[in-house]
Amino acid sequence: MNIIRKLFARKSAICCMQGGSKIHPSGNICNLQNNPSSIKLGDHTHIRGELMVFRHGGRICMGDFCYLGEGSRIWSSAEVIIGNRVLISHLVSIYDNTTHPLRADLRHKHYRDIINSGHPVQLKLGERPVRIENDVWIGSHCVILRGVTIGRGAVVGAGSIVTKSVAKYTLVAGNPARVIRQLEEPPQDVTNLG
Repeated sequence: MNIIRKLFARKSAICCMQGGSKIHPSGNICNLQNNPSSIKLGDHTHIRGELMVFRHGGRICMGDFCYLGEGSRIWSSAEVIIGNRVLISHLVSIYDNTTHPLRADLRHKHYRDIINSGHPVQLKLGERPVRIENDVWIGSHCVILRGVTIGRGAVVGAGSIVTKSVAKYTLVAGNPARVIRQLEEPPQDVTNLG
């Protein structure tokens, strides 16, 4: 059954959580829209990092049995969709936007708006959705940038900067991330492992 919880961290935040999911003490939900459906967590998903949707838009959907490590953050002003059984290590950053305008005058205005009155309701940040499919593992200190899809069962090596989509069952690493090798597909469907 879907439970709507109001969580108090640095700011009052709202999200939809399925049974067995948990926001740990180091976790933070920052829902600038105050709309529970803009952040959804599946069954048995554990959050030790930060999930944030911008005031002007954004949506984060994490599947079942996912993990977001300490110091990691997912910031959305478009859409970040994460499948089931996805492990995101500590100090990972996932962005579906540029986080600030690229033009200097607009960037300074954005900064002043945030300081003086909070995140703006209308803003263009070059939004492009991010998709992370089932059974992905993202190592520590990685950055996943806007418009990227990471295919099922892929592994992103620690410290990688992912600027382009990653094929399923592929190991990538580096800055920018490049293919290291193909990974063996499991002999059985991992959804049957319980």
